[in-house]
Amino acid sequence: MDIGMLKDLRRRLHESPERSFNEVHTSEIIMDFFKSVTKGKESFFKVFHPFLTSIVIEYRNGGDKPFKLFRADMDAIAVNEDPSHEIVSKNQGVMHACGHDIHMTVLCGLLAFTAENLPGKNIIFVFQPGEEGAGGARKMIESGVFDGYEIESAHALHVNDDFEVGEIASNDNVLFAIPREVDLEFFGKSGHAAFPERGHDALAAAADFLCTIEHIIRKNLNPTNIFHAHFGKLTSGSARNVTSGYSKIEGTLRSFSSETMQEGTEIVRQTAEKCAGNYGCTSKLTVLGEYIEVENSPNLFKKLQQVADKNGIRCIYKKGDLVGEDFGYFTKRWSGIIFWLGTRRPGTEPQPLHSDKFFPSFEAVDVALKVMTGMLMDNI
Repeated sequence: MDIGMLKDLRRRLHESPERSFNEVHTSEIIMDFFKSVTKGKESFFKVFHPFLTSIVIEYRNGGDKPFKLFRADMDAIAVNEDPSHEIVSKNQGVMHACGHDIHMTVLCGLLAFTAENLPGKNIIFVFQPGEEGAGGARKMIESGVFDGYEIESAHALHVNDDFEVGEIASNDNVLFAIPREVDLEFFGKSGHAAFPERGHDALAAAADFLCTIEHIIRKNLNPTNIFHAHFGKLTSGSARNVTSGYSKIEGTLRSFSSETMQEGTEIVRQTAEKCAGNYGCTSKLTVLGEYIEVENSPNLFKKLQQVADKNGIRCIYKKGDLVGEDFGYFTKRWSGIIFWLGTRRPGTEPQPLHSDKFFPSFEAVDVALKVMTGMLMDNI
């Protein structure tokens, strides 16, 4: 495998980040790479574009064997990149601050390995748009592109600076939580501050909610069931001497199970309704979007550990975090595994995902390819 080609691919992808469902140039870069590495072996591959910028590549050389699916996400986010990086985004205000350029580079490396070695396997390579809150995984599954395949396992990774290059982390249970984005609106009646009895204060209702919701959750949910409600933005009022007739709170809810999420969301809704009523107001809860939990297969996690051990890679058992990843739509349908890929150089400070300073080391690509080829080839 030509590592120089992969380095150049990573550079091109990192310089050309695009937002969800606008990954036009990104898709072109991937297709150019695909054509270059499969030249003369096109008969083994079929390419599908289920919608927009998505790419699904079928490789068939395993007779009636079921398929193994490998997925990488393609989109970037609205962040201005730190200009000190060795590669910097050329699209102002957009950056691969979640490391999807590394994800795609690894999958393209696995694709190049397949084209070079023509293993006796059946494989589906998935380049998925719209992971950053846009529900791209769900849309791909709903497109029906996978309906004609018998898929035995689905695989993915996510870069993480909390771990060093040469380390991976995962578990045999839920690794990523359910994130649910919500808006809470409070509807009151405006009036002059000198006559408070003539208005219904939507700002007071919102403030009451923010002051009481954590206590209400603690007293009404089993504490062994994790449910986290965070509200980061409040908009209200028109002037300092006017009773606010409208307030809006924007927040995110997090849990590891759909049952707890439903129960917690209902507590949030009822609390908002009660707080609104205290001030003669009404309330409305709107769910903007959510992912489902990403649950790993115990058998695939065991295999991941064995592959890592054989390749001298440290595999860390990691409890689930309250972050979201839409790969859960794949693991809900098929047996699957996702792991954190360490990207931090030894002796450096870790940078958080979505930070303008997050720049995963390319050295992690080699580690990821050893793991992914091992999972593909059953090389344990």
